Amino acid sequence: MSKLVKFFYLVLIFFLLGLLPGCFKDKVQQNSESQGYETLTGPPLVIGVLNISSPQQTLLQVYPLKSFLEKKLKRPVLIDISADFEEMVRKVKEERLHLLLIDPAFYCELKALYPQKIFPLVKPKGGYGESSSVFVTKENSSIERIFDATQKRLALGDQTSSFNYLIPLSMLKDLELSLKDFKKVEFLGQDKRIALSVLIGDHEVGALSEVVAQSYLNAGLKIIKSSEKVPVFLIASTQSLEARTQIKDLLSNLPAEVLKALKVEKLIPAEDRDFDYIRVLIKLFKGKDLIEYGPNTVKVAILPLYSPLTIYQRFEPLMKYLSEKTGKEFKIVIPRNFEEFISLVKKREVHFAYQNPYVYAFLSKTGHAKAIALTVGEDCVDEPSDICGGDRFRGVIIVKKDSPLKTIRELKNKRILIVSPYSAGGFLSQKIYLEKRGYDLKRDFKLIDVKRQERVIIGVYKGEADAGFIRESALGVFGKEVDLSQIRVLTPTEFLPNWPWAVVKADEELTKTVQETIIHLPTSILKNLKVKEFKPVDEKIFEPLKKYITP
Repeated sequence: MSKLVKFFYLVLIFFLLGLLPGCFKDKVQQNSESQGYETLTGPPLVIGVLNISSPQQTLLQVYPLKSFLEKKLKRPVLIDISADFEEMVRKVKEERLHLLLIDPAFYCELKALYPQKIFPLVKPKGGYGESSSVFVTKENSSIERIFDATQKRLALGDQTSSFNYLIPLSMLKDLELSLKDFKKVEFLGQDKRIALSVLIGDHEVGALSEVVAQSYLNAGLKIIKSSEKVPVFLIASTQSLEARTQIKDLLSNLPAEVLKALKVEKLIPAEDRDFDYIRVLIKLFKGKDLIEYGPNTVKVAILPLYSPLTIYQRFEPLMKYLSEKTGKEFKIVIPRNFEEFISLVKKREVHFAYQNPYVYAFLSKTGHAKAIALTVGEDCVDEPSDICGGDRFRGVIIVKKDSPLKTIRELKNKRILIVSPYSAGGFLSQKIYLEKRGYDLKRDFKLIDVKRQERVIIGVYKGEADAGFIRESALGVFGKEVDLSQIRVLTPTEFLPNWPWAVVKADEELTKTVQETIIHLPTSILKNLKVKEFKPVDEKIFEPLKKYITP
């Protein structure tokens, strides 16, 4: 399509959009008159919305909510659409808005700017109210996985968005990729523009919300990678809103027609902490630390085996449960890497920690942590959604299927990818196994630290090294990124104790309460954590590991 034809298409679209508001206004007036609404009194309540699709579509989606609130409050309700984040910020500052229907990332940025002016009320549950970020390409494209898309043209949305910027960047980072790995990156603002740009070939791959992507699958779009599902929006109030509790109750009990228009099953109460996972991503990719911990918050550090979003979704229900049982606020701390985790614990900047047995043995040996419970279970290799294993796990050494390497003797002097010198399943298990057979890792192998389990698998798959050290269950968890039929396990390695919970700094009473709570968790929490249970732990099981610790 030539640039001139594209130009005329745009002119026609804008002309038609200009006609719609008048039609829509007439229809709204007719509906109001026919339904015979009683007179509305008092100052209007203003719902602020960001324009993420089109003004007309936004009005159609939010108008049933406006009508419902007017009927219940007997007060006029207006819908105010902001063109961009900066316009909404200005309106909040001028106290012109009362309710905000916004993206979680927009909320976090606004809350940071005006901590005493913005308060979360409800978030969606079910339906299209929860969605994934997805990477898409054309249906007939040869691109099947993210790694096929490197050095291609990538379309993203808005740098203040969760779904077409922050979460896609997190998905790339999980694979040790960044925007620098693409030939060209452009920001198109809206999801719809991203989808259309990929379809017409201006970009070979794009990242957007699954909700929007689904509507273009029949037009020739295909999804090549999805994130975990998270809320698409939340409704927050500003300081200007009176009767906040009443409106929160109304929003939590919306009629079916309003929920249908919003494309959600229901709205449930929201807390500020529900969006800390977005703050972690903002810190990671924008360098702004928006995460706040109160002076009495109990901080729990989680060793980053998975992405921040996965960690949050698995562990946040446990944090809320601990808060309920102890009467204290428990919050997750997600370090960037193994080294930052160890630093946080050694500096006693957290109260409890969950880590692999190697990191624990290191911290225990120096007196910085004491185990209080042991994990039972892990992700299954063949079916990652299931829970397998017991109170120990092991690593494996992998090679490419067509590799000439058949035995560990042939590994000598070869290039081997490792997760980290602090990884249990991606280093220590193999270290113990090989040293028992007379090998010295530093002398006999060329080790390359690539930081993450999936990066080892992908590196071996792409031929970047001769072999790799990973945790056995990682083959199931990260198998979607590569064709596992092209990966071969050279040998399983040494079994290790499973991950322990440890106390770093907490009084005896709190430590005992946390220990008892963790050991007797309800099934729903355990299922969310993808473990079978946590059991009492004997410190002696970690002693054999301590002799392998080097300064």
